Amino acid sequence: MKPLEGRKRRFGDRRDGFLVRNLDPMGKLIPFIMKSKSDSWVLFEDRIDITHTQDFLHTMRKTDLPGLTLYHIIFAAVVRAYSQVPELNRFIKGSNIYARNEMKGAMVVMKGMQRDSERTTIMPRFDMDATLPEVASGIEALANPIDRTKKVREDENKNDFDKLQVALSIIPNFLISFVFTLLRFLDRFGWIPKQVTDLSPFHSSFFITNMGSIGMQPVYHHIYEFGTLSIFGAIGSKETVRELDRNGVMQRKTYLNMKFVVDERICDGFIYAVGFKHIKTAISKPEILMDRPRQVIHDHID
Repeated sequence: MKPLEGRKRRFGDRRDGFLVRNLDPMGKLIPFIMKSKSDSWVLFEDRIDITHTQDFLHTMRKTDLPGLTLYHIIFAAVVRAYSQVPELNRFIKGSNIYARNEMKGAMVVMKGMQRDSERTTIMPRFDMDATLPEVASGIEALANPIDRTKKVREDENKNDFDKLQVALSIIPNFLISFVFTLLRFLDRFGWIPKQVTDLSPFHSSFFITNMGSIGMQPVYHHIYEFGTLSIFGAIGSKETVRELDRNGVMQRKTYLNMKFVVDERICDGFIYAVGFKHIKTAISKPEILMDRPRQVIHDHID
């Protein structure tokens, strides 16, 4: 099930999204007041108790999902939040707000942990009612073929995004500048070929980076001016502490820090608060992700 599946395009819609037509006065004006993402980004930070999540992971790895990781759970939690708060899947172009017509995540895959190690990017797509096993399977289907022993140019299994970036990187700088100037112009009107946006992580519903994999705490990562990305999240290293519970008993707890940079223009602060509450709940209680949501809420845009 895709966002707004079955809806027909009307005048003003784009190939990658539908024009939001029922904005309140401030929602209509705000893209004109704040013209760029750098003018409208807002920072969110949260600390999530993942003590139970760790126990869930250990159980699943021994039974149904031997390759399950915390990263899979976080991705699945974000997908579930989008299924309940569809306004998160909006973007801004040309001072208009659009509801995206697909659910596409993006993540970086490192080819190694040395200073000269290269990286690639994968963009798994999900149904709005996807479960944790389906999200994990979708990520691994794209990540597993990557040859981590070879550089991007040498990898015979390079994905289509790698082929595109290699092709662009070998042309002269003035042509690269021309290409991206043209792409920005086309993107303003939704005219970039689908073959390009399908390969672009900058045209994703969300981008999640795992800073914990390199031993760091999360950073506030920019949301690129190029493209339609509206939400970028970063997760850090797990922290294990000992603290007193409400009864004064010493307990061992594990926490995860997360930081998000979002585009304020796509929805108001209350909607963001509801969305991030869904993410936090799903991460701390991942068993709910094993089943499909009771209902999928589609964006109301008319």
